[in-house]
Amino acid sequence: MSLILKANLPQVKDEVKNNTLTTYFPINTKDRVNTKDRKDIFNWDSVLGYVVKTSFRKELYIEKLTDEEKLAVKEGYITDSEIALDKFKKSCEKIFKSKLDENNFWPILERMYFENGQIYKLAPEFLLFKTIKQKGSARDESLGGMFTNQLQNFFFDEKPNNKFNFLEGLLYSELLQLMKPSKEVKEGKLLLSKPTEAPYLPFMAKQLQQDLYFLGKRPKYLLSIFKEFLRLYAHVYTAQLALNLNGWQKGEPQAQYCYYILDSEKASNERYLIKDYGFKQLSDALWNIFPYLSMNESLQSKKINNAINTIQPLWVLAENIQQTPHSVTLLKNYAQAFKENRELDLPLSESEDPQDVLADLLKLSRMQFGAKETRHEINKLYVKATESEFCSHFTQSRGRAGRVLVFNQDYLLLLTNLAIGEQDKLRFHELIKAFESRGIFFDKQSQQALIKFFERIGNVERMSDSGDAVYVRKTI
Repeated sequence: MSLILKANLPQVKDEVKNNTLTTYFPINTKDRVNTKDRKDIFNWDSVLGYVVKTSFRKELYIEKLTDEEKLAVKEGYITDSEIALDKFKKSCEKIFKSKLDENNFWPILERMYFENGQIYKLAPEFLLFKTIKQKGSARDESLGGMFTNQLQNFFFDEKPNNKFNFLEGLLYSELLQLMKPSKEVKEGKLLLSKPTEAPYLPFMAKQLQQDLYFLGKRPKYLLSIFKEFLRLYAHVYTAQLALNLNGWQKGEPQAQYCYYILDSEKASNERYLIKDYGFKQLSDALWNIFPYLSMNESLQSKKINNAINTIQPLWVLAENIQQTPHSVTLLKNYAQAFKENRELDLPLSESEDPQDVLADLLKLSRMQFGAKETRHEINKLYVKATESEFCSHFTQSRGRAGRVLVFNQDYLLLLTNLAIGEQDKLRFHELIKAFESRGIFFDKQSQQALIKFFERIGNVERMSDSGDAVYVRKTI
């Protein structure tokens, strides 16, 4: 087996570099929250566009900007995306005026579709305009890349089931004139591209692909919940990534206990699952994301022989070095160099087992952000940014019970529809299993609240008083 470990791993303290993280998680240290409750690092509309670009394997052909347009972009008067959309609008105006008897009708159509972003609600492909370079797009592309690397080579292989009226059909036809296959498609065939990262959570990647495929067959519904869908998966990915990081020696990750309640429920300290496997557990685990993933990244090469290398998860790296015992010398020297560079006090293992030395490196990576270390504030703000961006929609403060993980009605209905999928209905206990396969757990008390909620909105069939005879239907 070839060694994943970087061949030129630093062996002396002066060669050890600063911590960087560009794989497996989209928050950059430059994005750290440094003011109270600052949110919205990402433009989620732009992120939607990147997911569409990946899943449809399409992108827009955009003419080069004129010198005047370049200057306007540089001065901040307009963005590349706005220029592209304006050109598309003018093209549509020309088409409509050639087909309509009344030229005065165009301003009405312009208000209907181009004001307040209504054009983006016609079909997912219109969101491709959001992927055109604009301020902050690198950050949004990073979050889009997190989804892309989970989707791997997934794409919609069926023609979109769009249902348009006459006017919408003309707009869509004009959009098709701008669309071209992305670089992964050649002569109508998908070229299996080499993703930059192997999925860290294969079980989560599988669920994301399955759920997006289900939604892709229902474009109107997809557009109505697209942003919430991505927010949901960004959250559960964050939670399950954080909770699985410490289990790198156990092999491929599995869904870890992470308990939520309905936002209408009361929380109490007596509910030990909520207390022990809820927000507190997740909040503690978030502190591992930057130390563990930055160390994992530092141990691997992004390029080998000038070709892009697929970065592997920490648990794959652990399996790899276990099967290549000669890696222990490289790791030991790096551990010593890292310890000296960061001036950390940790007795290093004398074991010849590569995984024991990797464990030392992960301890050192975490220790450098300790409460008494100068780098502590870096990880503190990183965790704050992570909570703000990916956990705030699923967290509430509940008095003496403290902060708890919650699901509101909208996210619960979305999750239920995804879990039932192509089936008409599911037994309630099967629905709970489908939730858990996505990393979302409810205790018995919350499960009873779920049944009451489903009964209240009328999507329950109760065959008997037995829980096994309760069926839940989709709401779409």
